[in-house]
Amino acid sequence: MIPFHLIYSWLFKSFRINWETELIDRLISEWYTSIMIIKRSWIFALFILWIPIVILGLSGLSIWIALYSLSSSGLQYIIIGGNILMSFILMISSWSYIRHFREIQSSASISTDPSLLRADLHTWDTYFTSFFNWSITNQLILSMTIISEICLIVIYKSRLGDHFWILSTDILIISLEIVFLKMYRKRMMDLEMDYNIVVPGKIYFVNQSGVLSAIQTIESDKIKTVKSSFPSKIASLFDYGTVDILTEWDTQAMMGTMSMYYVTDPDNIVSNIQLLLDTPEWERKTKNRKIIESPVPIPIEKSTKLMGHTLDTREQIRDILK
Repeated sequence: MIPFHLIYSWLFKSFRINWETELIDRLISEWYTSIMIIKRSWIFALFILWIPIVILGLSGLSIWIALYSLSSSGLQYIIIGGNILMSFILMISSWSYIRHFREIQSSASISTDPSLLRADLHTWDTYFTSFFNWSITNQLILSMTIISEICLIVIYKSRLGDHFWILSTDILIISLEIVFLKMYRKRMMDLEMDYNIVVPGKIYFVNQSGVLSAIQTIESDKIKTVKSSFPSKIASLFDYGTVDILTEWDTQAMMGTMSMYYVTDPDNIVSNIQLLLDTPEWERKTKNRKIIESPVPIPIEKSTKLMGHTLDTREQIRDILK
């Protein structure tokens, strides 16, 4: 599999799948011991499943056209093979990613174990990287199929007859598959790469839109209210909702309300956010506090030697002054 995520990261510096891991590592190095990552509920993936269903439907239509409207066996193999391969990859990669996402992100909670948190982040990155790369691979397969059809139209235009319009229709259908495939990938990026990180004293809002990203930090002293709500009966049934962060209005930063959508168990998340925001800043500096409160003791023998050396030095000074 071609590592398209590395190519994207090299071309667009604002696109990094592992940016979440890097941010967490930085927070841990700053001695934050309590961290909570808030992502959208896996239910969000169910609401966008209509997109791959449409893609599969268009793929089936393209295969039907190739089987019953084209007489060239070589062209039939290209169209049918490309669509079947794309559909198989789409179903397997989507199922694998959504299943593991649900297992890891069942509900946001405060993590105090850096090693466990890093392991979860690594698993997230691994499965989404696989999904992202296979999605681009699907797009490449469909693009190559279109290019093959266009080449045939250009080369055999005078001898195609009715096949010209059949191939043109199939090109349009496969182009729609690519459009919906891009839409689906973008929505799955919203599921994985839009998240919030809460630590004592501040909240990070990270938003990835295509290859562009935006990061915003709100300090606890700027936050006035944290509230949760269930936008519908379906949301209440599946226990997902919206968490709103109401901040002091800043004419320069243009902040008023920052929202987290499709979060699991919003009431519990509000309680955890408030708990972290109310944590005094000095409590997070565990490492530094231990160093200050537990200085390295001087061994008794060494201490005695130092005292004896000091007394000997004083006696020598007295002798000289006399």
